[in-house]
Amino acid sequence: MTEPLQVKLPEEASEELRQQVFAAISVAVDQAKRKANQGEWIANKTGLAAYLGVSTDVITRMVKELGLPTHHLSVCPKITFFNRDEVNSFILNNGYIK
Repeated sequence: MTEPLQVKLPEEASEELRQQVFAAISVAVDQAKRKANQGEWIANKTGLAAYLGVSTDVITRMVKELGLPTHHLSVCPKITFFNRDEVNSFILNNGYIK
């Protein structure tokens, strides 16, 4: 078994790398937020609950028990995004609205 590659940087270079990674993550989050506010994407369960007029508990059950599709950014996996078209299709095509 081979050992993982280790890179040792001077403290100044290490700090610069941290700042660059933070900047890249910040840009990705800002882009996702802007996209969420453009109407195609809904950020978090609270936003989806408001869109559907239900509680966040209902959204949690829809995700866990019924398989409502969710999306996450690899850099911020704790933020859940929902695609408005997928949500509408999921509700209409799975018989939740008759």
